[in-house]
Amino acid sequence: MELSFVKLFAKRRRAALPRLSAAVSVRRVVGAAVLAAWALTASSAYAQDSAPDTDDSTVSLPDPFGPESADEQKDLPKVDLSSQIVFQVLAAEIALQRNQPAPAYQTYLSLAHETHDPRMAERATEIALAAQSPSDALNAAQLWQQYAPDSERAVQLDASLLVFSGRPEDAEPLLARELARVPADNRSNAIQSLQLLLSRGPNRAGGLEVLRDLLKNDMNRPEAQLAVGRQQLLADDAPGARKSFEQALAIQPDYLPAALMLSQMGPEERDEGIAAIEKYVQQNPKSHDGHLALAQTYLSANRLDDAQKQFEIMHRDDGTDLMPLMALALIDIQQKKYGDAQKYLTQYAQQAGKTPGADPGQAYLYLAQLAAQQKNNGAANDWLNHVTPASQQYIPAQIARAQLLDQEGKVDDARQLLANIDTTDPRDEAVIARTDAAILFDAKRYPEAEARLAKATTDFPDDPDLAYDYAMAAEKNGHYDVMETELRKLIRTEPDNPEAYNALGYSLADRNERLQEADKLVEKASSLAPDDAFIMDSVGWVKYRLGDTGDAIKLLRRAFSLQPNAEIGAHLGEVLWKNGDQTEALATWREALKIEPDNDTLQKTLKRFQINDL
Repeated sequence: MELSFVKLFAKRRRAALPRLSAAVSVRRVVGAAVLAAWALTASSAYAQDSAPDTDDSTVSLPDPFGPESADEQKDLPKVDLSSQIVFQVLAAEIALQRNQPAPAYQTYLSLAHETHDPRMAERATEIALAAQSPSDALNAAQLWQQYAPDSERAVQLDASLLVFSGRPEDAEPLLARELARVPADNRSNAIQSLQLLLSRGPNRAGGLEVLRDLLKNDMNRPEAQLAVGRQQLLADDAPGARKSFEQALAIQPDYLPAALMLSQMGPEERDEGIAAIEKYVQQNPKSHDGHLALAQTYLSANRLDDAQKQFEIMHRDDGTDLMPLMALALIDIQQKKYGDAQKYLTQYAQQAGKTPGADPGQAYLYLAQLAAQQKNNGAANDWLNHVTPASQQYIPAQIARAQLLDQEGKVDDARQLLANIDTTDPRDEAVIARTDAAILFDAKRYPEAEARLAKATTDFPDDPDLAYDYAMAAEKNGHYDVMETELRKLIRTEPDNPEAYNALGYSLADRNERLQEADKLVEKASSLAPDDAFIMDSVGWVKYRLGDTGDAIKLLRRAFSLQPNAEIGAHLGEVLWKNGDQTEALATWREALKIEPDNDTLQKTLKRFQINDL
């Protein structure tokens, strides 16, 4: 049984609320720490806040609007501040105060053309960026650079906007100029930051060509090979990326970032990366980064015991480091060592309470979940009481408290608690809506749950979890057209979302409709998440509907062994029964009843086969 305050209220549901799915949680915690360990300095003009593989189109740039340098002030044109110019500037600023950026932008752009004053173009650029209009910002930035050719800030911003506009080749001369200015002792950071900038543009292949051209004289540096490899991954050139990472390690065998990237590419590359990191750790046994990287690669290989040893070493080396404590706790949860997990979580909370800027709230939330798992709601509430309003986990703690009330059958109290949570963050509001709907589902108030989610998806149309839940609620109420519309919309917006394909394919198969289409959908889901037991169950169920009983039994047995779940057990029992193995079918159903005796699918299956006494 998975540790969670959230019950699965629909067949293929995946909850986004706090869960103790430890394998995922450990990787998330450690992955963030590994990235932080090698975070590039922000000294380069090209450093970006977001990860290089993001597709976020929002422009996020270094602030170029500080005071002009002495050289820039020297080159400013002498512009008489006529009453007309003063009036236009005043009118533009008033327009901005009234949230009217377009006329303000046009006014400053016009003044820049008239006066040739780069400060006017700079202000127009700033307005366009604030209004999230990169094309207008690019026009203004190029004018700014024209009137202030020696301004590093203008060049940097112009190059960035060209990249974001999908024109990295046009940015190349500007990038080459800036790269040439970088001191030799900071060139490694500049190389990595340059790749981060090019990765943010939509033209990843063009960015790769520009990067190679700019770094043609740096390819004896491991940082250059790493940068090219990262861009090759984004340009869908995995074989080329592997060669680049291997070349980086050939140049510098103990270069951890390349070893880590290599280890994340696939099983064969992972073993190669692990070997490189293990060698580094043997040579540098006191290296925090080395042990961290090794733990990360062990986790990616599902070698939890080996990862645990690395975190234990890190904890012994520095008892004040919070990350190993959380990682050890999550590994223990994954291995069902709940007592050890509680020990580490308690230590984490105590240490975080003594560490300036640290938040013990996450540990208290996990401790509450452990208590709830052991049916001790009183202890769970006590742990939640430790989460203060100053904690980032305060709202999740209140949501968890509502879920505890729901478990006790206090549906109205739970919903009232949710309604009283004070937040203006749309992400919190969306999670509250999902939790409210889940509580309604738990109470079998299905039409109310669907109506709640229908409103929530209107309020937050871009939230994929809400869209998914709405689809599942619609299916529960027999509104299959709504369900299919929502899931197909989700597939369009998230083409790599395995749950969306799986839910639609499973629903079709469960109703014995459009089975060939259902088969394609669940096979697509399986290709995206091959080890997911629920998706494996769906593939097996479709095979059964198509008459392939042998393959169906193999898949369902494996799914049930990976994830002992009442619904999967119901399916496996039915296929076994139909295949003539009534004895094993009955044994499977008995086991499923022990897991969740009131499971809807299981009860309907037993009723259909007239099994009254198990």
